[in-house]
Amino acid sequence: MKKKIIITAGGTSEKIDNVRKITNSSTGKLGMVIANEILEINEDVEIYYICSKDSYRPEDERVNVIEIDGTIDLRDKITNLLQSERIDYFIHSMAVSDYMTDYVTTIDNIKKSILASDSVDDVFENVEVIGGTKISSYEDNLVIVLKPTPKIISLIKNLSPNTFLVGFKLLDGVSKEVLIEVARKLRDKNSCDLVVANDLADIRLGNHEAYIIDNDDEIIKANGKAEIAKMLVRKMFY
Repeated sequence: MKKKIIITAGGTSEKIDNVRKITNSSTGKLGMVIANEILEINEDVEIYYICSKDSYRPEDERVNVIEIDGTIDLRDKITNLLQSERIDYFIHSMAVSDYMTDYVTTIDNIKKSILASDSVDDVFENVEVIGGTKISSYEDNLVIVLKPTPKIISLIKNLSPNTFLVGFKLLDGVSKEVLIEVARKLRDKNSCDLVVANDLADIRLGNHEAYIIDNDDEIIKANGKAEIAKMLVRKMFY
């Protein structure tokens, strides 16, 4: 039977207005390398490759590329797929934004709200916000108020308990022990079958070192995107 796989790759972008966005530097290259590794060793697969517009992506007739914008769009497309298809594997390598825009205002508007409010809570409930399709470039001292995005990885097993889930954890400039411990927490909290732990400091130096951790706490070390993909796919399928 054909295996159906979702791979998320790249980063999300969160709108400030219709022109400006908050995003991150993820390119989706590792997701593409993983997809290509799966395609190379397994003929009978169908991949739903969910990515940002500018992400790297595989070119193969067995791959359905689905472009997304922000985290809400990602959540909706994932939910639709998991509820309408039998997904065997889910590889969640996308760098999902932790925060999205709640509203935009200015320091002057906050000052006015302080003078007109009876409590600190009232200040932010009553502050005048800046709307419209494009914020004027003549506005001074903008304040962008953020709110948390939905935690995508926490939805996957809830929607599809039998899907094999691979999570990814990226930290920056921590010890191996801290990186692995945080990755284990991600695994346990979200019922992941495998977690790939990376450190951005290593990636910046051109040494993409990663640790693949399973539910038995077996840890496999891999160096470079090609080896990470190879080791991960072998661990998943064999």
